[in-house]
Amino acid sequence: MIWWLADEERVRAEKSAFVALQEEHDWLTSVRVRFLDNLQLCIDVDLEHGSEIFVLAVIYPTTFPDTPPIVMPYGERRLSEHQYGAGGELCLQWRPDNWDAAVTGAMMVESAYGLISTERPPDGRTGAVPSDHLSSLAAELRFETWRLMVPEGAWDSLDGHLPEMVVEVSLAMTARNLNRVAHLTAIGGHGSELWRSAQPFPKAVSRTGYLLRTEQDFSVLAEHGGGEFADIAERLPELAPVLGKQELPFLIVMEKSGRRTAYDVQWSRNGLPLLIPYRIIEEGELAKRSASNRDALSKAHVAIVGCGSIGSKIAVSLARSGVSKFLLVDEDVFLTGNLVRNDLDARAIGWHKVDALSDRITQIVGNADVVTRKVALGGQTSAVTMDSILEMMGEYDLIIDATANPTSFNLCAGVSKRNRKPMVWAEIFGGGIGGIVARTRPETEPPPLEARNQITTWCEDHEKPWETRPRGRYEAGPDEGQPFVADDADVAVIAAHATRFAIDILEGGQRFPFSAYAIGLTKAWIFDAPFDTWPIDLRPSGPWDTSSGTASSEVLVDLMAELTGESAS
Repeated sequence: MIWWLADEERVRAEKSAFVALQEEHDWLTSVRVRFLDNLQLCIDVDLEHGSEIFVLAVIYPTTFPDTPPIVMPYGERRLSEHQYGAGGELCLQWRPDNWDAAVTGAMMVESAYGLISTERPPDGRTGAVPSDHLSSLAAELRFETWRLMVPEGAWDSLDGHLPEMVVEVSLAMTARNLNRVAHLTAIGGHGSELWRSAQPFPKAVSRTGYLLRTEQDFSVLAEHGGGEFADIAERLPELAPVLGKQELPFLIVMEKSGRRTAYDVQWSRNGLPLLIPYRIIEEGELAKRSASNRDALSKAHVAIVGCGSIGSKIAVSLARSGVSKFLLVDEDVFLTGNLVRNDLDARAIGWHKVDALSDRITQIVGNADVVTRKVALGGQTSAVTMDSILEMMGEYDLIIDATANPTSFNLCAGVSKRNRKPMVWAEIFGGGIGGIVARTRPETEPPPLEARNQITTWCEDHEKPWETRPRGRYEAGPDEGQPFVADDADVAVIAAHATRFAIDILEGGQRFPFSAYAIGLTKAWIFDAPFDTWPIDLRPSGPWDTSSGTASSEVLVDLMAELTGESAS
């Protein structure tokens, strides 16, 4: 849309404002109106300051007056420190972040003259204009295509060591088009590290480099803009030992002043050292962005049975919250059709879900301890294998059943009750109308089997029949028909609620007054509207104890003798 055709009154007001500005100020020596190839309105102005003439173009965008005009010089000229590069747009008093539609192009030109004249005072010195524009790290990095990520605590590892030292470093290098990102993973040679990152980093090309800590002034290096540096070893003899190799290193320099610089050193086509400067980005602590008690969660051991749509999302969310120790149980293989709901992506196709999900977790938690078992609880496997998995599950702090499979649930429930461990489970209703999340804690709620019976009774006690009750696995096996229909958003909602249950249990809190909730995602069954939630009150039904476990050693010996047919001696 051509704004000046749609708003003739405004375009005439813009022209009048320039006429008035030229009559009022003699520094505006010329105003010329023209149209660009796409019929964009452009007003060229000549500004006179001192003995110089500054020619600027005021280009009105097609979205004017909702966005500001663009004011920029002709040619590749650098007019100001407040400019987006040589020949680029001037950063003036009014910008997209504080734009007011009442501001005119003439007012923008007046602001440009104020910027130019302030930076060029009459005495010939260089003036400075303070900036009120707060630039974010992300905005700055748009023009930094080579980046070095340094986790928190890396530099602190050098405290107490020599002020002059050269130490080996390890990096992981990733690439995307022309961009490169290096991740500092260790300081010190293999086996004698001063520091090793506990943060996750992507699977990437490994690179060795050196960190030079010096009390010398390395301005000649720090101020080098990148490119060939023919006599670098001569001008900086401290670097000669690490540069005299066929394969040049990645180099980090720490000066006494606190300045840190990083370069990837390569051989140029001319056979000379080529410096590629990297922007150093020091990362903060992960916990600052999480409301969870990460210290408590990091000590927790969680067993997740079922790594399909719900289980994968619960596992990844728990990992983001601080859980680092998992047991994953599932025999299924990730196929292309799973992409529509599972938290895994195309890199997992063809792999067992437990293996792919384990990799996913280690990309979130660097020191994750993930045990995997490629077995379906209650499936066709040896009794020894099944027994060992159930025994292992009993050692974990929390058991999560994400299968919606009755057999699997029964086995998980037995482990939960026998070992007095809390349990969480979730089920999706067919048709994507919602789902149920539930928890049981020893002595606080009934054991899992009794809890499920109470939930089933609660559902069937309502006036409308429970037509969408799950009758099989959520992810159907070969002989179990089609899986229930629910899209990723439906699954994500139910998985998120189950994850909150799990986090609350691991933190020892009392966030939820009820032990189960039916959550609606559309108007159906008992739900009056999407997100209609029904709490389900579970009644305690006696102790969780399966046996007293108080038999004396004499009784045990007698019983063993009776069973074996041998006399006790």
